[in-house]
Amino acid sequence: MVDLRTFNRTGDISKLEGCNTRNLEYRWDLFRNEMAEIPPGSEALDFGAGSLRDSFELAKRGYNVTSVDLDLETLSSYQADYAWPVNGTRRKIVTGRDPADCLAQIERDQFSLIICFDVLEHLDNPASVLRQFRQLLKPGGRLFITVPNGRTLYELWFRLILVTSRVLGKQLRPGEPHLQRNSPTRWREILS
Repeated sequence: MVDLRTFNRTGDISKLEGCNTRNLEYRWDLFRNEMAEIPPGSEALDFGAGSLRDSFELAKRGYNVTSVDLDLETLSSYQADYAWPVNGTRRKIVTGRDPADCLAQIERDQFSLIICFDVLEHLDNPASVLRQFRQLLKPGGRLFITVPNGRTLYELWFRLILVTSRVLGKQLRPGEPHLQRNSPTRWREILS
């Protein structure tokens, strides 16, 4: 049976360790030292949780995880794909009509870690979400973000799909198209 779920990463490694991109496996230790500073049992937010791959990894590592995405049905479907650890961690799913609505449901100053892997490019206004993150992080909390380089051919292809869909009046599922195609310099400006 073919899996029709978009962005199915259940078979990938967590972005905390690397990524599988277009059949190439990358490994990094980018987040390792910072993760060592966040004790198990801490609260973590996985924003744009998608296939819950990173939420699962955080739970395995002993963190209490709040997974945020737009579609409860999709998250529930992916949730069933994992053997969640029985290690005393708590898991919570938050969904809403848009990213701001999801984040508005969450208490302030709550998280020691927020991860946002390959999500900001799907948002109309990533800066507004980043401002909300600031309020959700505990003092000394960590924010891990990955975004694509908008100068790649792959990102140009995503842009063509978006423009063509708009011209033809074709509806794309929320969260699927890349609405941002930014250079590394522009991403740094948005993040700051």
